[in-house]
Amino acid sequence: MFLKTILIGIVALFGYGEYFLTGRGMVARPIVMGPLTGLVLGDLSTGIKIGAALELAYIGVVEVGASVPQDMVSAGVLGTVFAISTGKGTSAALAFGLPLSMLVLLVQNFAYVAVCPWYVKKCDDYAKAGEPDKLSRMSFWGGTIINFVPSVILIMLAFYFGNSFSKEIVAAIPQFVQDGLVVASGILPAFGFAMLLEQILRKEIIPFFVIGFLLTTYLKVPIIGVALFGASVIAIMYFYEKKYQPNMANRQIGDDDNVDEF
Repeated sequence: MFLKTILIGIVALFGYGEYFLTGRGMVARPIVMGPLTGLVLGDLSTGIKIGAALELAYIGVVEVGASVPQDMVSAGVLGTVFAISTGKGTSAALAFGLPLSMLVLLVQNFAYVAVCPWYVKKCDDYAKAGEPDKLSRMSFWGGTIINFVPSVILIMLAFYFGNSFSKEIVAAIPQFVQDGLVVASGILPAFGFAMLLEQILRKEIIPFFVIGFLLTTYLKVPIIGVALFGASVIAIMYFYEKKYQPNMANRQIGDDDNVDEF
């Protein structure tokens, strides 16, 4: 149990690394955290399924400006942990993962408010004193501690103490609530896609959205077929633009010359 707790902490650390150490590689997404957690717990297959299900719920969740969504790392890790430990699948992942991710987010915000001003002041002091080495170390370790340590410790504690009574908690939840969570697991992916469309949907994209809807709803084309169809359309548009755009540019230049002569 102790070894698995350490490994869970390493998985969480890897996920949080994209926020401060490795850059945006999308490793913090549930679709990555779920399989890694399942691998640690010895159930990779369930980890992949839960990670994919949670990813659909989070697919439209992004950080924009001051908007801070739920913590995806803890949702992916702990959601997969409780889904595997209780045997309840996606419903358990939603029942435990999403609320705990909000708790982790509260802990992160508290760390930002309580610790961040202190280490930023130290950075300012080192900058004024002309000590770049100390400034670099304080910036790196201060940011690392604020971003990683509280969240990773909380995830490890939730894993260590949560496994023993998670089944009892699930058993205490009324059946109609569990049924509602199963229904919610089917609604959340649609909600996630709706959030994504709200950000990217433009009038130029609407025809492709309608085509995809018609393919899946009326022609019963599987999602892989729709993806391949979309990739083919993109390839056609790319090669068409690459082939004919120079001619269109030359024609536009010729039209401009004629206007000048006139």
